[in-house]
Amino acid sequence: MSYAVPPPGAPHPTGPQMSTAERAIFAFGDVFGGGAAATLAVMYLLYLTDIVGLPPGLAGSTIVVSKVWDAINHPLMGVITDRTRSRWGRRRPWIFAGALLLPPAMAALWAPIGDWESQTAKVWFVIAAHLLWTTVASIVAVPYGSLSTEITTDPEERNRINLLRLGCATFSGVGCTLVMNLLVDAFRAGQLSVSTLYLSLFIGFGTFFSIPLLLVAIFTHERAPVAEHPDHFDLAVVVSPFRVASFRRLTALYLCPSLTIDIVTAVVLYYAAYAVPGVRSAIFAGVFAAVTLVLLPVLIKVVQRVDKNRVYARAIPTSILAMVGIALYPAGAPVWPVYVFAGIFAVGVASAQVMVWVMFPDVVDDGELVQGARNAGSFSGVMVLARTLASALATFVVGWILEITGYLHTRPGLPRPPQPESAIWGIRLTMLVSVVLLMGAGFVLARRYPLGRARCAEIQEQLEAARAARHTVTAEHAVHHVHHHHVHLGPVDEDDD
Repeated sequence: MSYAVPPPGAPHPTGPQMSTAERAIFAFGDVFGGGAAATLAVMYLLYLTDIVGLPPGLAGSTIVVSKVWDAINHPLMGVITDRTRSRWGRRRPWIFAGALLLPPAMAALWAPIGDWESQTAKVWFVIAAHLLWTTVASIVAVPYGSLSTEITTDPEERNRINLLRLGCATFSGVGCTLVMNLLVDAFRAGQLSVSTLYLSLFIGFGTFFSIPLLLVAIFTHERAPVAEHPDHFDLAVVVSPFRVASFRRLTALYLCPSLTIDIVTAVVLYYAAYAVPGVRSAIFAGVFAAVTLVLLPVLIKVVQRVDKNRVYARAIPTSILAMVGIALYPAGAPVWPVYVFAGIFAVGVASAQVMVWVMFPDVVDDGELVQGARNAGSFSGVMVLARTLASALATFVVGWILEITGYLHTRPGLPRPPQPESAIWGIRLTMLVSVVLLMGAGFVLARRYPLGRARCAEIQEQLEAARAARHTVTAEHAVHHVHHHHVHLGPVDEDDD
């Protein structure tokens, strides 16, 4: 059976179009999306406070300052990839370039500068390193997210491949979380030097994230039809996704579980160290990820029969109750119930997080129907922007709550100080209040989401007619209009299976 990219002018097939190998390669590329987010959520604030030696409020503020660039960077990257034309398509050349840049960006992000005497120098270095990291991450994440809507034109295959890649992202997230916790524990116990920790982060994680993305760039295809001639750049295109009602709703639905996960992940290290000593943050994260992985095959079956917004909302109330148990769990009691609560909590939050990216291609289809062009890069850019800004906001809020409630940060070369009761309650209430407010909002918003299964089927029929009425080709054949700057990374085998 052939899985070739259709030639220009050929009808676009609606059945399965990807080989098993291509599905696996594409899905494995999301180890960066899951792993990189996990490494920053788990360790970056702790790295800044307990290794670099910045006060928590200042540490959180440096990240927010860096994210101002993201307000330009991510949407702009989406517009650029939408207008790219090359023999490798619109997305894959950028994924290739970004994969090569990831290791040096990580080298800057985790640089061991804790022994610098000047706090001002530390702050500016952290800001500059984070600017570099977010730029490179955008070069990778925006086109990869766009490619998830274009790697096949069959809606059911698209649902499966997106669930599969989210499984890989989850696997990567839990693996990176466990490794990060082991590294932190070894460092705190004096078994790991700062330089060894740095090399582990820079070389180990940099290689782990880069290689799968290089494989995606080389061995996958872009199959969704695009206009052969890109539109002229218009600044309004950057914000055009917000003109699509379903995109506005999906963005809000995305922020609710994303902020929840970021806040809980950032706080759980402090929770395990001070609020309920004896809880292992690595086990907490492992339970969360294990539940997510078990859910994925169930979700694959469920989304074939149930509206995705209903799947998003169904387990949220139970998850909120589980977080009440976690946040208010008494210190000194047996810790195993915390892990049970973590598993229950994971069901609702993980289902919501996974469903967002299964719903995303439907929103891109809706946007193409509304706007007359498939600007998946712009949609993906704004989504990645929302994610990074949410992560920065979560870090900022957690940092200042710790600051206001009296958290005593560790100074380089000194043991960890005991924390006042106010700081411990700050840790507990940060987890509880954030989950109640954010996931409660997600529950309400999901019930009003406009793209059910029936509406998505109508959109597919309308898109077929709209595409037939305008001249479209597959992205890998639209190579003549890039202002004479073609990207040549290697040959494309049209008969690859």
